Amino acid sequence: MIEYYYEKEIRALNKNRIRYLVVGGMAVNLYGIHRLTKDMDLMIDLSRSHFEKFMKVIRALGYGTKAPEEKWGKLTAIAFSNRKDEDKRIDVFLKNPIDFTRAFNKRKIFRTDNFKISCVSLDDLVALKNKANRLRDWIDIGSLERMKKLKKKK
Repeated sequence: MIEYYYEKEIRALNKNRIRYLVVGGMAVNLYGIHRLTKDMDLMIDLSRSHFEKFMKVIRALGYGTKAPEEKWGKLTAIAFSNRKDEDKRIDVFLKNPIDFTRAFNKRKIFRTDNFKISCVSLDDLVALKNKANRLRDWIDIGSLERMKKLKKKK
Protein backbone atom coordinates (compact mmCIF):
# COMPACT_ATOMS: atom_id res chain seq x y z
CA MET A 1 0.00 0.00 0.00
CA ILE A 2 1.15 3.53 -0.76
CA GLU A 3 1.42 4.58 2.89
CA TYR A 4 4.35 2.16 3.28
CA TYR A 5 6.09 3.89 0.37
CA TYR A 6 6.04 7.05 2.51
CA GLU A 7 6.70 5.34 5.85
CA LYS A 8 10.00 7.13 6.43
CA GLU A 9 8.37 10.50 5.79
CA ILE A 10 5.34 9.80 8.00
CA ARG A 11 7.56 8.53 10.80
CA ALA A 12 9.66 11.72 10.60
CA LEU A 13 6.55 13.91 10.72
CA ASN A 14 5.31 12.01 13.78
CA LYS A 15 8.70 12.00 15.53
CA ASN A 16 9.03 15.76 15.08
CA ARG A 17 5.44 16.36 16.18
CA ILE A 18 4.44 17.98 12.92
CA ARG A 19 0.71 18.69 12.90
CA TYR A 20 -0.27 17.22 9.53
CA LEU A 21 -3.21 15.58 7.83
CA VAL A 22 -2.98 13.20 4.91
CA VAL A 23 -5.51 14.28 2.28
CA GLY A 24 -6.05 13.44 -1.39
CA GLY A 25 -5.57 10.06 -3.01
CA MET A 26 -3.64 8.49 -0.16
CA ALA A 27 -6.46 9.42 2.24
CA VAL A 28 -8.96 7.80 -0.16
CA ASN A 29 -6.83 4.64 -0.06
CA LEU A 30 -6.60 4.71 3.74
CA TYR A 31 -10.40 4.72 3.91
CA GLY A 32 -10.47 1.55 1.83
CA ILE A 33 -11.11 2.83 -1.70
CA HIS A 34 -8.23 1.56 -3.78
CA ARG A 35 -7.14 3.87 -6.52
CA LEU A 36 -3.84 4.75 -8.13
CA THR A 37 -1.86 7.62 -6.66
CA LYS A 38 1.87 8.23 -6.41
CA ASP A 39 2.12 11.34 -4.29
CA MET A 40 1.25 12.18 -0.72
CA ASP A 41 -0.94 15.25 -0.26
CA LEU A 42 -0.76 17.05 3.08
CA MET A 43 -2.43 19.83 4.97
CA ILE A 44 -0.21 21.12 7.75
CA ASP A 45 -0.39 23.66 10.53
CA LEU A 46 0.68 26.81 8.69
CA SER A 47 1.70 28.84 11.72
CA ARG A 48 5.14 30.33 11.08
CA SER A 49 7.07 28.32 13.67
CA HIS A 50 5.36 25.09 12.72
CA PHE A 51 5.89 25.63 8.99
CA GLU A 52 9.59 26.30 9.60
CA LYS A 53 9.84 23.05 11.58
CA PHE A 54 8.06 21.19 8.75
CA MET A 55 10.51 22.64 6.21
CA LYS A 56 13.48 21.54 8.30
CA VAL A 57 12.12 17.97 8.48
CA ILE A 58 11.21 17.74 4.78
CA ARG A 59 14.61 19.07 3.70
CA ALA A 60 16.40 16.61 6.01
CA LEU A 61 14.49 13.83 4.23
CA GLY A 62 15.95 14.97 0.90
CA TYR A 63 12.97 16.88 -0.47
CA GLY A 64 13.13 20.13 -2.37
CA THR A 65 11.01 22.20 -4.69
CA LYS A 66 11.61 24.04 -7.93
CA ALA A 67 9.24 26.83 -6.91
CA PRO A 68 11.21 29.90 -5.81
CA GLU A 69 10.48 30.77 -2.19
CA GLU A 70 9.60 34.37 -3.04
CA LYS A 71 6.60 33.08 -5.08
CA TRP A 72 5.20 30.80 -2.38
CA GLY A 73 2.86 33.53 -1.12
CA LYS A 74 0.97 33.40 -4.42
CA LEU A 75 0.64 29.63 -4.51
CA THR A 76 -2.17 27.47 -3.11
CA ALA A 77 0.05 24.40 -2.81
CA ILE A 78 3.62 23.40 -3.45
CA ALA A 79 5.17 20.14 -4.65
CA PHE A 80 8.26 18.76 -2.96
CA SER A 81 10.20 16.05 -4.80
CA ASN A 82 12.70 13.68 -3.28
CA ARG A 83 16.14 14.25 -4.77
CA LYS A 84 17.08 10.56 -4.45
CA ASP A 85 13.78 9.12 -5.66
CA GLU A 86 12.03 11.38 -8.18
CA ASP A 87 8.87 9.27 -8.01
CA LYS A 88 8.35 10.39 -4.40
CA ARG A 89 6.43 13.65 -4.24
CA ILE A 90 4.73 15.42 -1.36
CA ASP A 91 2.20 18.14 -2.19
CA VAL A 92 1.53 20.57 0.65
CA PHE A 93 -1.19 23.18 0.84
CA LEU A 94 0.15 26.68 1.46
CA LYS A 95 -3.42 27.92 1.82
CA ASN A 96 -5.50 25.28 3.54
CA PRO A 97 -8.91 24.95 1.83
CA ILE A 98 -10.63 24.12 5.14
CA ASP A 99 -9.87 25.21 8.70
CA PHE A 100 -6.84 23.18 9.74
CA THR A 101 -7.37 23.26 13.52
CA ARG A 102 -10.97 22.06 13.24
CA ALA A 103 -9.95 19.37 10.74
CA PHE A 104 -7.02 18.28 12.93
CA ASN A 105 -9.30 17.93 15.94
CA LYS A 106 -11.63 15.67 13.89
CA ARG A 107 -8.82 13.65 12.28
CA LYS A 108 -8.73 9.87 12.05
CA ILE A 109 -5.58 8.06 13.10
CA PHE A 110 -4.83 5.00 10.99
CA ARG A 111 -2.53 2.48 12.63
CA THR A 112 -0.34 0.22 10.54
CA ASP A 113 1.85 -2.52 11.94
CA ASN A 114 4.62 -0.06 12.73
CA PHE A 115 3.40 3.54 12.67
CA LYS A 116 0.43 5.89 12.87
CA ILE A 117 -0.92 8.10 10.09
CA SER A 118 -2.83 11.29 10.82
CA CYS A 119 -5.58 11.52 8.20
CA VAL A 120 -8.35 14.00 7.52
CA SER A 121 -11.80 12.80 8.65
CA LEU A 122 -14.01 11.16 6.06
CA ASP A 123 -16.43 14.11 6.06
CA ASP A 124 -13.58 16.60 5.63
CA LEU A 125 -12.08 14.48 2.86
CA VAL A 126 -15.37 14.67 0.97
CA ALA A 127 -15.50 18.44 1.61
CA LEU A 128 -11.96 18.83 0.23
CA LYS A 129 -12.83 16.74 -2.82
CA ASN A 130 -15.91 18.92 -3.40
CA LYS A 131 -13.76 22.07 -3.26
CA ALA A 132 -11.24 20.65 -5.73
CA ASN A 133 -14.08 20.02 -8.19
CA ARG A 134 -12.15 17.81 -10.65
CA LEU A 135 -13.38 14.66 -12.38
CA ARG A 136 -11.05 12.45 -10.29
CA ASP A 137 -12.44 14.04 -7.13
CA TRP A 138 -16.07 13.46 -8.17
CA ILE A 139 -15.25 9.80 -8.79
CA ASP A 140 -13.62 9.60 -5.33
CA ILE A 141 -16.65 11.26 -3.72
CA GLY A 142 -18.99 8.73 -5.31
CA SER A 143 -16.86 5.84 -4.07
CA LEU A 144 -16.54 7.29 -0.56
CA GLU A 145 -20.28 7.97 -0.30
CA ARG A 146 -21.10 4.40 -1.43
CA MET A 147 -18.66 3.06 1.15
CA LYS A 148 -20.30 5.17 3.90
CA LYS A 149 -23.73 3.79 2.96
CA LEU A 150 -22.46 0.21 3.00
CA LYS A 151 -20.92 0.69 6.46
CA LYS A 152 -24.20 2.10 7.81
CA LYS A 153 -26.08 -1.01 6.59
CA LYS A 154 -23.82 -3.31 8.61
